[in-house]
Amino acid sequence: MTRSITTQAETVGEAINEALEILQLTMDEVHIHVKRPAGTSMFGLKRILAEVTISEKEKSNSKQQEPEEIPAGVRIRNGRLEARFGKQTYPIIVPSLGVELLINGIQCTDRTVLLPTDSMECEAVTEEVSAQLVIQLNDDQMIATAIVTPGKRITRTLENTSWEQVLKIQATEKVDVSNELTIDLLVEELHAIGVDTSYMSMNAIRQAVNTQEYAEFVVAQGVSPIESQDARLDIHLNFKKQEDDDHEAPIDFREHNFIPTVKAGQLIATYIPAVQGVSGRNVLGKTYKVKPPKDIIIRPGTTVDSVLHKLYAKIDGRPVIEWRGKLAKIYVNREYRHAADVSLESGNIHFEGDVWVGGSVHPSMSIAASGLITIMRNCTKASIRGTKSVCIQGSIFSSTVTVGVEEKVITMMVNDLKEVLAYLRNIDSALVQIFALRGEKPEEVAPFILKQVIHLLLEQKYAEFTEMNRHFIQLVKNQTKRLDQEWLDLADRLYQLFVDPLREEQTNILYLRKLIKEANQLIEMYSEDIRPESVLQAAFALNSILYSNGDIHIRSKGVYNCSITALHDITIKGVCRGGEVIAGRNIELDETGSSAGVKTFIQTNEEGIIQITKAHPGTLIQIGLQRHEFLQIRQQVTAKLNEDGLLSIL
Repeated sequence: MTRSITTQAETVGEAINEALEILQLTMDEVHIHVKRPAGTSMFGLKRILAEVTISEKEKSNSKQQEPEEIPAGVRIRNGRLEARFGKQTYPIIVPSLGVELLINGIQCTDRTVLLPTDSMECEAVTEEVSAQLVIQLNDDQMIATAIVTPGKRITRTLENTSWEQVLKIQATEKVDVSNELTIDLLVEELHAIGVDTSYMSMNAIRQAVNTQEYAEFVVAQGVSPIESQDARLDIHLNFKKQEDDDHEAPIDFREHNFIPTVKAGQLIATYIPAVQGVSGRNVLGKTYKVKPPKDIIIRPGTTVDSVLHKLYAKIDGRPVIEWRGKLAKIYVNREYRHAADVSLESGNIHFEGDVWVGGSVHPSMSIAASGLITIMRNCTKASIRGTKSVCIQGSIFSSTVTVGVEEKVITMMVNDLKEVLAYLRNIDSALVQIFALRGEKPEEVAPFILKQVIHLLLEQKYAEFTEMNRHFIQLVKNQTKRLDQEWLDLADRLYQLFVDPLREEQTNILYLRKLIKEANQLIEMYSEDIRPESVLQAAFALNSILYSNGDIHIRSKGVYNCSITALHDITIKGVCRGGEVIAGRNIELDETGSSAGVKTFIQTNEEGIIQITKAHPGTLIQIGLQRHEFLQIRQQVTAKLNEDGLLSIL
C-alpha cells in the first residue's frame, strides 16, 4: 500500500521538502502533484499557500510492466534552458557561481522546483576584475613594496547537458589577464605616502605595471645605515693543558688552576681600532643616525711592546690583560719561585710579578706580589698581600691574607679626585667671568697675572680647595708603588699649577683645561670595576682575617673564628663557626654555627642571596637591613629579600 500526504507552505519547494521529510522518502521515490501554487486572492488581500500532494511510487515485482511515462527533466541546449514535466513529477534546477537564473523574472540562487507555468531565463555571466595595487612600507620605512594583483576578464559559456531531473547548471570559463596599471599611477601612489623620488626603482616599477601574475616588487629602497664598529682587542694565545694534550682551549684569565705562559717576542693581542659608521635614510627621507663607536684604551706595561697595534711579550712569563671599563692594561708577569719555606732564613718576599712558594710561610713573615701568589703548604701568623689572586693549598692559621686591597685605594683616589675636579671646573668658570669683566680673554693673559688671580681666588673663594689639593697630592705620593703613571702625572701637574710658587710657565688657562680633561678621563676609567675578578683560595682558615676584592673560596675544611670579607661571592665548604662572613653578592655555606650556639654572623647586600645547607642555633644572617637569628637547626636555607624588601627564608 502506497503512502501519500498533502502539505501546504509559502512556496511549492518548501511544501515538497516538508512532505519528503515527513515520509522519509527521496525525490526519486515519489510522485509530486502540485494542487495549487502560492499566490494571492483576487484583490491581493490574502496570501494563498502552495498545496502539494506527494505519493509514494508503487513497487511491483511483475516482470511485465506498463510503459513508463516520460520523466520530468531539464537540460541546456545551445545556451537555452529547456524543461519537460511528467504527470506527477517536476524537474529541479540548481544554479551555480557565474550563472544568472531568472524564474518568472525573479533571480534565483537556491535549489528550485520548476513548474509548467514558470518562465525561465538562464545566462552565463561575463565578469571583469580591475587590477589591484597595494603599497607597503616595512617597519623602519626603509623599503617600499608594491603588491600587484593583475586584472582579468572572465567569459563564461553554458555547457550543453542531457535531460536531468535535478540539474546543476555549469558554465565553462575563459580568463583573459590584463594589467591596466601605469608607471605614472604607481609613482603617484608612492608620492602620496611620502616616498622620495630619488629612492624609487624605475626598473622595478616597470616590472610591476607589466606583470601578468600576482607578485611583489621592491619599488623604493632607502640607504641602510652602516653601524659603527667598536674597537676590540683580539687575543691570539691558545694553550694545551698538561692533562689533555689533544685539547686546545683559548686563554682564560679567570682560570686559577691553569696558568698560561708566553715567551719573549710572542704575539699576545692585536688592537682593532674603532670604525665610524655611516648614517642612512629611509624612503621617506628620514635620516637614521648611527651611534658613535666605543673605543678602548690600550695601556701596555713595561714588559709588553706595542708595534702597529700588535702587542708582543718582551719577557717570558704570564700574560695578564686587566680590564677596567674601556681601559685595558696588558703586561707580562715574571715569576719568582721559592721552593722552600718562607722563614727568617729566607726573609720576606716582595716581588713585582707572580710568586710561587713550595713550602709554608712561618710566623711573622710576609709575602707581597703584584701578580698571583701560590703557596703550596700552610701560612701561620703571616701576612700575605696579593694584588690579583692568592691560592693557598694548605691552611691559614692566625694570619692576614688580602687580595686586591689596591682597589680600595683606587676607589678612595677616585672619590677624592671627583671633589678636586668640581673645584677645578669652578675655578675655570670664575676665571672666565673675571677676565670678561676686564674685557680680556683668559687665553691672552700673561702667566704671572693668571697665577696671581688664581691665588686670590683660592684665598678668598676657594680656600678649602688648597687643603684638599695638597691632601690628594700627598695621597698619590704615598701610593706611588700601587698606582699607574697617569695618577703620578696628574698629581705633579696639580702641584705645578696650584702649589709651586716658582713655576709660572705652566700657568695658563689651556693648561688648566687640559688638567680638567685628564682628571675627568681618570675618573671615567677608574670608576669602572676591574675585570677579571680576583680570588682568594684556601683549604682551611682559623682565627684569621681574609679579604678579597673579588671572591673567596674555602675548598674543604671550613673556617673557625675568622673575619672574612669579599666584594663579590663567598663559598665555604665544611663548617663555618664563629666570626663573621660578609659578601657584596652571594654567600654559599655548608654548615654554620654549632650545637653550643656559637655566634656566627653572615651578611650580604640587598640583592644578595645566602644559602646554608645546615644552620645551627647562633647563626645570625643579615641581608640589607633585615636580620634573622636561627634558634634551632634548619636545613637547606635560602634567604633573600622579597619584592616588598622583607627577608624571605625558604
